[in-house]
Amino acid sequence: MTLSLDDVRNKRFRMARKSGYEVLEVDEFVDEVEATFEQLFEENRNLKKQVESLKSTGSAASTPAEDAKPVVAERQPAASSPAPGTAPAPVVSAPAQPVERLVVTASKEASSAVVRLVELSTDQAERLVAEAAAEAAQIREQASTAAAEETSEAHARAQKVETEARAHAERLQADALGRAESLDREIETRRTQMFGELEKQRDELTATVQALRSFEATYRSNLTRHLQSQIEVLASGHEEPADPPAALDAAPTAPRTTGGASAADGAEPGADPAADDAPTAGGGSATSSDTPRLDALLGDQR
Repeated sequence: MTLSLDDVRNKRFRMARKSGYEVLEVDEFVDEVEATFEQLFEENRNLKKQVESLKSTGSAASTPAEDAKPVVAERQPAASSPAPGTAPAPVVSAPAQPVERLVVTASKEASSAVVRLVELSTDQAERLVAEAAAEAAQIREQASTAAAEETSEAHARAQKVETEARAHAERLQADALGRAESLDREIETRRTQMFGELEKQRDELTATVQALRSFEATYRSNLTRHLQSQIEVLASGHEEPADPPAALDAAPTAPRTTGGASAADGAEPGADPAADDAPTAGGGSATSSDTPRLDALLGDQR
């Protein structure tokens, strides 16, 4: 595929982040290649125009050229490769008419020179195009290599970030599991401790209740025995002990009053004092006692 001037003008390169060429230098080189191509193409067009013009002139002067072939054949070796020791004086001293005929009849030589020049310019243009294409291919290859390296580095960085993130997540998960297990152990220990304390308090309360119940039973038993003994004493009619002290015998005895009356209101001296404390027929007490409950209990027993 032949590279044209428009291809050179419209050629664009991708930007490379790393290991690439400087953008300004590439642009300057492409501008120089474009200018050189434009100049070569312009010269090529001019040379083609000259070739066409010379061809038309040569076709018009074909008959004089046929007559001048021997002269051109003789002078062409002399002009191309002069012999050693010979001077170009005859050419300089030649008359004007032969020079004009040489110029006119040299159309074929001019055509070959123009063709050679066109070939040289074309070769140079092709060489420049080839060099530009090679450099462009090299730039593309380097850009592709840089892109591949950048992609590889990006993949490596992504894998590294992913690995670090996964390790961090696993570490966080392990820490969370460790804290959860530690918290579970602390809760279990605290629960066991609290249950132990509660069971201890329950045992203490149970022992206290048992002690209170035992105390209550003992107290009731003792109180019952005491009350029964007192009831027996009252039932026997002996309020005083069997052996009263001597001081009690020597002290004067004051008469007891019952029902708000004194002993002089008809009470006999030898009456039983316990009879005064006996309940009346109506269930009341004839005397004002300090132990009404005991009197009621005694009344129920009788």
